[in-house]
Amino acid sequence: MTEGIDHPGYLAFIDALVTGQLKLGQVLKQQALCEVLGISLSPMREATTLLEAEGLITVRRRVGIAIFYPDVKFVGNTFQLRGLLEREGLTKFARTVDPAWIRRARADHVAIVDYLRTADDPAAYREPMRLLERDFHGSFIAALENHQIDTIYQRLDQKMFLIRLINMEAVGLENSIQSMSEHLAVLDALDQRDAEAATEALDKHLKGVLHRVLTT
Repeated sequence: MTEGIDHPGYLAFIDALVTGQLKLGQVLKQQALCEVLGISLSPMREATTLLEAEGLITVRRRVGIAIFYPDVKFVGNTFQLRGLLEREGLTKFARTVDPAWIRRARADHVAIVDYLRTADDPAAYREPMRLLERDFHGSFIAALENHQIDTIYQRLDQKMFLIRLINMEAVGLENSIQSMSEHLAVLDALDQRDAEAATEALDKHLKGVLHRVLTT
């Protein structure tokens, strides 16, 4: 885990948003936030510093702590940075990718699409989807072999997950199947060792995800 974001208060904050104990855009007093997160005032101050540095909260004097709400600019900037990092990683990854990785990744994608076509409970498929996406996209970042980029990307990954909280329909069944189809297009290009086609397919996927988040 990277420095800072493994702080118990930071992790508790992320978990509280995911579970609905906290809401995007909510404003509350520091003591109330301590109670929700189950931590004392001292570690809360440390967590507040980290969260504010990440743009996840704003401390307003005599008002309280405002939890961020991802506006269009925040979402667009997050996707832009993610795209820059992943395209660079994918270009390198395409030159060295193991055919066994492609076969495994394709089999995993086909299996989850088959599952999605019969699934009816979002809670049952969202975690497997998240793990598959983390492995898929994370492989491109890992190819860069750069610890600083790893740190930046891990923070981006958390923000991407929180962005989805503004529109859970963006990760509904139909949209999830579409995302997996876009992943498969990247895998097809990798199988042909066509880095340019792979990055074009990745661009199409990220633009598709951004569109679904903002408009679904």
